[in-house]
Amino acid sequence: MFRKMKNRILSIAVLALMSLTSCSSDDDAAVINTNGNNNDQSRTFRLTLRNAINYLNVKTIGDGPLTTTGAYHEVSFKATKGTYLSFANMFAQSNDWFFGTNSQGIKLWDGDTPRTGDISNAVKVWDAGSEQDENFLTDFPNTLYTAPNQSSPDSGPADSDTSVRDTGRNILNYLSAYLSYDAATKYFTLKIVKANRETLHNPGFITPGILVVHTQDNALFEAGAPLKANGLEALAEDGSPMAIYQWFKKEGNAGAPLRLSSSMSVLSPAVAYVHQGEQSPLFTKGETAVATSGLKELAEDGDPNVAYNYLNGLENVTAFKSDNGAAPGEYISFEVQARPGYRLNFATMFVSSNDWFISNNQQGIELFNEDGTVKTEFTINKNYLYDSGTEEDQTVGLGNGQPMNGNASVGTDNDTTVRRVTALEDVQFGKGTISSAAGVTQKYEERGGYNLIEVTVEEIN
Repeated sequence: MFRKMKNRILSIAVLALMSLTSCSSDDDAAVINTNGNNNDQSRTFRLTLRNAINYLNVKTIGDGPLTTTGAYHEVSFKATKGTYLSFANMFAQSNDWFFGTNSQGIKLWDGDTPRTGDISNAVKVWDAGSEQDENFLTDFPNTLYTAPNQSSPDSGPADSDTSVRDTGRNILNYLSAYLSYDAATKYFTLKIVKANRETLHNPGFITPGILVVHTQDNALFEAGAPLKANGLEALAEDGSPMAIYQWFKKEGNAGAPLRLSSSMSVLSPAVAYVHQGEQSPLFTKGETAVATSGLKELAEDGDPNVAYNYLNGLENVTAFKSDNGAAPGEYISFEVQARPGYRLNFATMFVSSNDWFISNNQQGIELFNEDGTVKTEFTINKNYLYDSGTEEDQTVGLGNGQPMNGNASVGTDNDTTVRRVTALEDVQFGKGTISSAAGVTQKYEERGGYNLIEVTVEEIN
């Protein structure tokens, strides 16, 4: 059974990538609303674990505008399987046009093969929909709000059509774009080359730009919708990538990334459980995992079955399990039943590791208020990345002892205690060491963190 489950988890993880010490009040859930019904009857809740991994790295492109034929921007970046590339550069003599990929981005891998060669046909000329267009293509000298003719940034009248849209222009009239890949260093290189427009009214300068590696659609903008409030407007109108770069790089109040995800991973099939008391029956932070608890099997191999059976064998504990894992953008959902006095918790393997898992704090998620009234809908902001202490840690996403890479047997951990992961080295995307003293995994958490998951609970009956 164990070997069969391990193979199933490996298949889920590979397919997903190919398609693509104490607790405190600081760990409380953020309650949205409550139900006034006060009784001891069992209630049904839906727990949703969504893989929120998206923005994996961001870089600026170029130092100055491309003004002559053959001039080029070049930038190198790392990206693993299952990721996409999006970039944007301003069409400098325009009100708000920019050169960029489709809103879905460019898929960087086809199985084990990296995308290389001419990618010009994946680039378009977009109208950002933020400023009214003047006759900049044929009468640029007489424009009033087209850089550099405008008196100040962001000074032109608003566009009557606020949607980001394809202008239909032939991209080859402006630029060519190419991707190359170095298998030794594992770096892609993007090269953007200015086309010959020397004899035309508008030379079509190409400003410095922004590049983002991501997993989900619409990383920079959504075609047919207004611009996001992410700084792309400043790039499209004024040619500066700094506002959008800083938006991606913003840190939470504890100094950890607020939007960038630490790494690329799927989440394994999960176990959820309700229990009495303020101590999780599955693990205790600072102590070695109970050998029969199933934490080892879940945290090393993504197998929730042993933990599910163990938990259901305990008094005042009811466990539930999922059959599916979750790639970025996908989710795992449970319907769980609980009575007043019970708390909810979960565990899912962070598959691009040797023995790490994501769970709430040891106290669990309070489903009821002190007076027994039910909490009907709330987001769980305090979820953490834990090291189970059962296996030696290798580089995230690259170790041969990880399910994605063969799940070979490796040595035991020198520290056998269950503990939060407070720092990890991002070799997958080259961001260096990412520190999160609390080990926060929840997306949108004000402290910042690893930005791996969204967890929500709602009462459904």
